Amino acid sequence: MPHEVIQEEGFFHIRWNTPAVLKNTEPGALLWAKMLQEEIRRSCGLEIAVLRGEAPEGAVILEQCGDLEADHYEIRITPEGIRAAGGSDEALLHAVTTLNQWIRRHGAVLPCLTVRDWPDLPHRGYYLDCSRGRIPTMDFLKKTVDLLCAFKINEFQLYIEHTYLFRNMSEIWRDDDPLEAEDILELDAYCRERHIELIPSLATFGHMFRILSTKSYAELCELRDSDKMPYTYTGEMRHHTINSTHPGALPLVKSMIREYAALFTSRKFNICCDETFDLAKDRSAAAAEKEGAHTLYVRYLADLCQWLLDQGITPVYWGDILGHDPKSYDVLPKGGICLNWGYAPDYPEDEIRNLAEMGAVQYACPGLSAWNRLIPQIPDSFSNIRCMCRYAHKYGAIGLLNTDWGDYGHVCPPEFTVPGILYGAAFSWNKQEYSMKEMNDAVSFLAFGDRTGAFMQAVTDLCGNEAFLWMNAMRWLEKEGADRQQFLEEVLPDILRGQEANARLDAALLALDQAVPSLSADRREMVQTLHVAAAGVRLLNEIGLCLARRDAGQSVVSRDPRELAADLERWELAYIRCWRRTSRQSLLEFMRRMTDALADALRA
Repeated sequence: MPHEVIQEEGFFHIRWNTPAVLKNTEPGALLWAKMLQEEIRRSCGLEIAVLRGEAPEGAVILEQCGDLEADHYEIRITPEGIRAAGGSDEALLHAVTTLNQWIRRHGAVLPCLTVRDWPDLPHRGYYLDCSRGRIPTMDFLKKTVDLLCAFKINEFQLYIEHTYLFRNMSEIWRDDDPLEAEDILELDAYCRERHIELIPSLATFGHMFRILSTKSYAELCELRDSDKMPYTYTGEMRHHTINSTHPGALPLVKSMIREYAALFTSRKFNICCDETFDLAKDRSAAAAEKEGAHTLYVRYLADLCQWLLDQGITPVYWGDILGHDPKSYDVLPKGGICLNWGYAPDYPEDEIRNLAEMGAVQYACPGLSAWNRLIPQIPDSFSNIRCMCRYAHKYGAIGLLNTDWGDYGHVCPPEFTVPGILYGAAFSWNKQEYSMKEMNDAVSFLAFGDRTGAFMQAVTDLCGNEAFLWMNAMRWLEKEGADRQQFLEEVLPDILRGQEANARLDAALLALDQAVPSLSADRREMVQTLHVAAAGVRLLNEIGLCLARRDAGQSVVSRDPRELAADLERWELAYIRCWRRTSRQSLLEFMRRMTDALADALRA
């Protein structure tokens, strides 16, 4: 929502010969005029012209105005015409995106109003995992950038562990479908044209499983024999951390950063350095015993930050380790940005407050709750994003980075995280808070064309029905013997909710299909993906009940395991078709092998 909206009498009528006129604008503003032109075509059925220079009566004027602050814009709609003005080219873009929303709601007959608006947080970002199984196609990445642009998000990061085609490092990406230099250059240019900063992000300490499992780089791993460890979803999440005491650790990481940073126009670099689970567990244990594991961590982070600062690059890093000891922030060189993450719906403010008191420059980083599952936990993500944005405003954070992780194979289709992206856009732009229903009604209309709000209500009702979560099914599958049995016992309380969960799924799918006629025609393809994902949740719930009966002696109703196995294989084919609409092959084949292994386990 804009900060100031004054409703006024009368209306302005857009007609077939109403022009959009660029006035005192930069050359790139033609793109904003084209966005307005396209919105009028879609929402009004009219083909307006774009002009530059003196504006005739009854025009839509797009103007860059030096009287406004650089990040402020104004929209004035009167019976005589429209004037959208921004204090900078970027602010003019924001004026156009707000005007487009008004046109989407009212069509060609626009109620008169005055809008004055500006962002509460200067940095509003979206973070997409491109390493845990799914790499989006370039077409989908550009559609994502268009979405971010339309809702005033001005930073974008792709999380990379091994999924960039580093020169002379073919071992690390040979089993995947990596992004190449030209992909990044093209995406950077596309973002830059839309006033979005594409910021490089690279795992450089923890979460280096694929790199440190290779023959070439295993000696740099904290754990010995890392090249002998088979790839598993769970192993990837828990291992590997680089041995920070090895003399070759920093040179390797610096060489990767140099190569990757050269592709970006951004002068920031996210070095991550989070979740260093293996730190001091093996090869650096002796050094940690003398100095302390936290000292090893901070020294490595400080060295890397200083190296970047010396090159005029702002280091960005996750704050989970520093959050346990905020005083260690003082040891780091000044000039970096701490990404303070927390994903619980009611995540406490302690870490953001403590680091703020230490003088840290930080972003608040909530999450979209889409990892480990086929359908995101939208209610949890709403609560988490709202509270983390509240802390950002309260404690002087300079930005928000809304995270979309892909733990356990990134099986949640990326289309499903649009609501969470828009929650982050709303709460980072304007600190005024709205209820989930108010927000979902707006998302339902603005993102999906549904004026009733029924679509987003049905999508929300699909959430939270995973009795046998995808992650838990995979963890069960990756275990053997007594460990597998023990794990099954641990998750039994959730599994036994399966029948109730499936009944809720059925009701939500019925409501979803009743809402579909209200959707924009170009958004209905998502319905198939929602159905397929819901079918996967239902199947997993049934599989959980089957295992509870067969392997844990529970007296529950379940289908024949061979019948479930066959249904799982048929579902797999439908899911693969959905995957290929948005994503490269990436680790789809591994996900398929895991699904097949689950079917085999049912037939055993």
